[in-house]
Amino acid sequence: MRDLFIVGAGGLGREAVWTVERINKAAQQPLWNIIGFADDDPAKKAGNFEGYPMLGSCEQASKDNPGASVFVAIGDNKVRADIYRRLRGHDFPAIIDPSAQVSPTTEFRHGTYIAAEAVVSVGTDIGKFVIINARAGVGHDSVVGDFANICPGVSLSGHTKIGRSVFMGTNSCTAPGMSVGEGAVVACGTPVLKDVEPGTTLSPFGTLKA
Repeated sequence: MRDLFIVGAGGLGREAVWTVERINKAAQQPLWNIIGFADDDPAKKAGNFEGYPMLGSCEQASKDNPGASVFVAIGDNKVRADIYRRLRGHDFPAIIDPSAQVSPTTEFRHGTYIAAEAVVSVGTDIGKFVIINARAGVGHDSVVGDFANICPGVSLSGHTKIGRSVFMGTNSCTAPGMSVGEGAVVACGTPVLKDVEPGTTLSPFGTLKA
C-alpha cells in the first residue's frame, strides 16, 4: 500500500475518502493507506475528520510525510492549482471510482478525480487535476483542460472542448462540437449552444463578461 493524504477537510474530501475506500475494497489488495487530511484552516489543524487524523496545513503535512502521495480535494479551480504548485515534488495520483466507466482510449493525467457513475467516452483527453463529478458524462473525442471542474450530472456532447479552469455547473450541457474558453463559468442547468468566450459566465439569462 502507498501512503496518501487528502488536502481539503470538506465535502469533496469526504467524497474522496469514500472513493478511495471503495477502490481499496474493490482491489484484490488495498492500494492506499489514508494517513489523514491536510487543511490550511487553523480550526482544522488538529483532531479527526471522517475518522482520519488532521495533519495540519498543506506544508506541515508535506514536511512530515515527504514520500506520501497527495490527492487535492478542493473544488475551487484556482485553489486547487495553487496547492499543486505549493506541493510540487509529491506524487498526485488520479482517483477513479470503481463504478465510473472510462474508455481505455481515454487519456487522463495526474491529480484528476472521476467520481461515481461518471462516463468518459472514447478518444477523450482529460487534463491534470480535473474533477469529473458524479454521473457526469464526457462525450467521444472531447478535451477537458487542466483544473476544470465538471459538476454532477453535466453532459458534454462529442467533440466538446473545455478550457483550463472552466467551471461547468450541475446539470449543464453542451451541444456537439462546442468550445468553452479558459476560466469560463457555465451556470447550473445551462445549455451551451454556441461557443463560450474565455473568462465569461453563461447563465439562462445570457452571457456576462468577467
